[in-house]
Amino acid sequence: MSYPLLRQHDNLPAVGVLQKLLKRTGATIDCDGAFGPRTKAAVTQFQSSRRMSADGVVGENTWPRVSANASLPVVDCIDVFDPSLAELEEADIRRAGGNPITLGGMSNGVEQAVNEILRNGRNIFLLRFHGHGSQGSAGISRGHADLDPGRVHRAGIELANIEIFRPILARLRGAFGPYGCVQFMHCETGGGPNGRALLQAMANELRVPVSAGVNTQYGGGSKTFRFEGPTFTALPSGSLADWCRALPDFAGFSPS
Repeated sequence: MSYPLLRQHDNLPAVGVLQKLLKRTGATIDCDGAFGPRTKAAVTQFQSSRRMSADGVVGENTWPRVSANASLPVVDCIDVFDPSLAELEEADIRRAGGNPITLGGMSNGVEQAVNEILRNGRNIFLLRFHGHGSQGSAGISRGHADLDPGRVHRAGIELANIEIFRPILARLRGAFGPYGCVQFMHCETGGGPNGRALLQAMANELRVPVSAGVNTQYGGGSKTFRFEGPTFTALPSGSLADWCRALPDFAGFSPS
């Protein structure tokens, strides 16, 4: 299965979901989306009690066990117009047991991505896009962000064309479950005023939190599943902590 790799200092909606999962195992932590010392200690306790490597990192081995019996589908959408994204991110996700949606070198790629997501995903927990980007821009089927502004071929989402895509993106609302969130794993997409404005527009339209990296994202290996450095998250309303605390509790945990 695909999964989010979470560790100390992450501030993300997915961390809030992790905190809810830990609470059903008996952890006494706040659900605020901030992976601090108490969350790390709860992860370490969970790992130790199951004779796992107690590194405090929730990755390929820990995520399936802490999320056991919870329906948390992850959908990955990868822009493979750049072959390196197929060689790295696509290969990594398939190796982990995921089945990513791949798009590349096509016009109208954003709408095609939406169609494929709706065809492949229900009750989505994490919708994750992989590609090249820049501040306020994310390629979906065009390779590098600077190859095409995306306004003609509609192959990327950016602040300049977000109005075009609003009705298309709105179709995704019903695909998300109660823990639904979005991550853009592109370089710098969440950086600067344009990045913050784009993510806010996306969050408003999708009605779920949308996160992106502020700086360069390198990808490949474990980096396929996590952000490099600081992130920015836009919420449809309120704060990250408000959103996380309002998440429904998970049913009781079955030991595994």
